[in-house]
Amino acid sequence: MIEALQRLPGFDALDPATIAMIVARSTVRRFESGQLILAAGDIAETLLACIEGAVTGAGGSAAPLLFDAPGLLFGLPAREDYRAGPAGLTALQIAKPHAFTIAREFPEFIVSLIGAQEAGR
Repeated sequence: MIEALQRLPGFDALDPATIAMIVARSTVRRFESGQLILAAGDIAETLLACIEGAVTGAGGSAAPLLFDAPGLLFGLPAREDYRAGPAGLTALQIAKPHAFTIAREFPEFIVSLIGAQEAGR
């Protein structure tokens, strides 16, 4: 799981020991194909790091592999319904307070996220 997370924005800036600590304080969650993850207008209360599968928007567009960082960090509502992709989704679910702790203790996590957003990843 650590190797899968190291490929994601934010996590790519962290060492394996730090990622292992985050994993130990988070939950792995499985979403079935088409299952609603975040409804349009809702604000994310967790950060989902895709381990396997994908999150898709209402029009079928792929959502970022670290979902929904802008909503969680800045209180932005989801622009559309987001659902688990055709193969479902297995994700590390990080609670909002824990995500803020990560951001505070590891600013490189946020710098990597911002860089990925600017690059369109």
